[in-house]
Amino acid sequence: MNKVVSLIKDHELPPIMREIVGNAPKSRKIACFVASAAALSAMSSRVRLKYYYDTRQSALLVQVLIEGAQSSGKSFAADIESLIMDGTLKARDKAMRRLEQEYRDKRKRRKANEKLEEEPETTIRVVPPTISKTVLTKRADMYERVYGDTLTFWMFAEELAQVTDAGKNGYSNLRTIMRTAYDLGSQFGIDFASDNSYSAIVDINICSMFCATPSAIDDYFDKKAIEGGNITRTILCRLDETLGEDGAIFKPYTPEQRARIDAMLGKLMNETYNQDGSLQPTVTIDTKWLDKTVCQWVRAKAKEASLSGNRALDVFRKRSSVSAFRIAALCQYLYELEKGGRINTTCTDATIQKRVRQIYLFMAEYILDGMMDRWGKRFEELNTKRDQENKPGPKTILFDQLSETFNRAQLRSLIEQQGKTTPDKVFISQWKKMRVIEMIDNDTFKKVQK
Repeated sequence: MNKVVSLIKDHELPPIMREIVGNAPKSRKIACFVASAAALSAMSSRVRLKYYYDTRQSALLVQVLIEGAQSSGKSFAADIESLIMDGTLKARDKAMRRLEQEYRDKRKRRKANEKLEEEPETTIRVVPPTISKTVLTKRADMYERVYGDTLTFWMFAEELAQVTDAGKNGYSNLRTIMRTAYDLGSQFGIDFASDNSYSAIVDINICSMFCATPSAIDDYFDKKAIEGGNITRTILCRLDETLGEDGAIFKPYTPEQRARIDAMLGKLMNETYNQDGSLQPTVTIDTKWLDKTVCQWVRAKAKEASLSGNRALDVFRKRSSVSAFRIAALCQYLYELEKGGRINTTCTDATIQKRVRQIYLFMAEYILDGMMDRWGKRFEELNTKRDQENKPGPKTILFDQLSETFNRAQLRSLIEQQGKTTPDKVFISQWKKMRVIEMIDNDTFKKVQK
């Protein structure tokens, strides 16, 4: 399991990914693969899978962070996001948002006491990272009201700083929601007494991709985010630039490539929605054949953590495997979808299994290495500090620390050293009543031998 595993060749990648990665320069291929995986996971909202170590079903939920210095060329992520989302989820949302705006306009123009029709029930999929908790809860609840099921939100930001700035307002701080949004079935709820607000307990699922500079990441992933688990749910993709290196040049898509991309995106939309706008049934991907590989990798990293005493490695390995597994399952889904038909049979294609296994092993190592390099040391420091703070102090008895004969000054000094707040005169009074000391003079005392 320690053998170095590389990502598979460009032409062996699943549809859409092979066009995106194939047109990327060498220095951006892995980043393009990860970025496309985030957006395509959001598109594949009806897919379900069973991870070996989980007791319940999972969904294709991934949260990606593209880290690079200023002017490092992070805009490629926006290009990929636009390529995948503009003609699909964003186009559908545009019609939904128009209905919402028309209703707001009617409400503004209505006359006094004029009755207005019911507010339209819209199902928005693409949400900004500055969205408030209330609006996000309402949009998630609308899925349940309209479809009786959940869908995946897509969240993208070219600057993580806007997420951090929005988070300074409590109503837009999404750190807790982003943790629950990583797992299908983890619910979030708000409950207000006001009629002007919105109350519900909902299953919020989010795929996200944020671009950021190193300093912006430091601001967002603070002590609470590191200890709370936000970092372990993140796939960090660092853009390393050589000093003086030219910018990365991407090839333009040919008409044939665009046609293949559009055709596959159309299939993904059809896998989510029926022609009448209702939801397609969920489809469960067969990944049992991958369980052995997953167990071997997770256990190998557990052994490495045990031998090295590295707690960060022990913690980070678990969700590194989960995120890698989800991307591998996404790739299997795309491979099988390309072959035609809905995915409802056991995966027996040896070529697909070989490629998906290699993708899992590569991504597991890649995600783990990214977390360890970025937050491993800080995570260890925070855990060490917490252990020291929570470590119980020595069970020393104040009376036993005093010499056979002692004075008030010695007692006060010992009280101060042990951080006690009880005055010395109280101790003296209690010990006299217990007859364990006797007075020599007003300031000097002697222990009574029994």
